[in-house]
Formats: sequence, C-alpha cells, structure tokens
Amino acid sequence: MSDGRIQLSDLIAGDLHAVVDKVEQELRTSDAAQSASIAWSLVKAEAAMRLQEALKVDALELIAGAWSKARDLKKYADPAKYPPDQSIVVHLGEHKVSCRMQPVIEVMLNQISLPAIRFNFELVAKFKSAALSIRGGAIRAVLPGSCAAQAALRYKGVKLKEAHTPEVRFPGRLDLGDGIRIN
Repeated sequence: MSDGRIQLSDLIAGDLHAVVDKVEQELRTSDAAQSASIAWSLVKAEAAMRLQEALKVDALELIAGAWSKARDLKKYADPAKYPPDQSIVVHLGEHKVSCRMQPVIEVMLNQISLPAIRFNFELVAKFKSAALSIRGGAIRAVLPGSCAAQAALRYKGVKLKEAHTPEVRFPGRLDLGDGIRIN
C-alpha cells in the first residue's frame, strides 16, 4: 500500500469474529460436519484467513471496473473515433460508484466438501471529482481527486461488518497497468 492503494480487506480490517461465527453456524448444519468431530477454532481461523485473502482486491481497480461499464464512457472504446495510440483524459464531476463482489469460502473436511459460504461485499465510493486516462478502449490511469467510501460485508442479507472512510484526497495518478477494458 505504499502507492496509496487500498484493498477491500483494509476496509473491513480488524475483528472478524462475527463473520467466522456465521461461517461456523452455516457449516455445522451440513451432514458431513454433524457426523464429524471438528476443531471449529481451526476451521474458523482458516475461514477468516481465506476471507481476508479473497478481499485482497484493489478498491480502485474494482471502481475502475464499474466505470468501464458506464454508458457515457462507451464511446471511448470506438477505435475509429479514438485511435488506440491516442490518450484521452475524461473528467468526471461529483458522482457515486457502487461495486459488488461475492467472495466464496469453500471448506473440505476429510475429502468431503462442505457447503460453500457466499458473502456479499459492497463498496460505495463518493467522488467530488475524478479524471480517467483512456487509451485503446481501456482505462489506463485514474486521478481520483477526493473520495469517501463505505463498505459492507453481508451473509444472507445479514450485515456482518461495515466501515466508513473519511473523505480522502488522493495525491497524483494511480496507474492501472494494461488498463481495464471499457465494455
């Protein structure tokens, strides 16, 4: 995170007891779990670690993925109007971006798969302004300006963790490597 990037796991960092308790409740209901002697503390620790890993996703890249689907940006994917070697900077005014993902934890017990645990993660970012560098039909870099965000982790509609960030002013440009295709 030395380049100012924030991972989704950073947004819900801290105590995951409520999360892993839900995992344990769900797994205990399976037939395989009921018939076996299980070290639940080990299963819960592993589940927390796996969830943390599943959320090691760059928040800005997730947001850029949402921007790439914006109707107003689709025209920049047309190579006839915007040649692949031409960079365009698009300024976005005040706006909100919502992104969702579903991390899944799968547990194997004595070669038997227990039911997969599917979480819902939602990130809502509110930007005062942002600028996108677009080239070759892909968002290549972001100048995010200032932003505040909220993140929520849910399981079966139950909110397990929630976090809010203060408004943060990002310095400079964040490169997205090969970029995120506009589609």
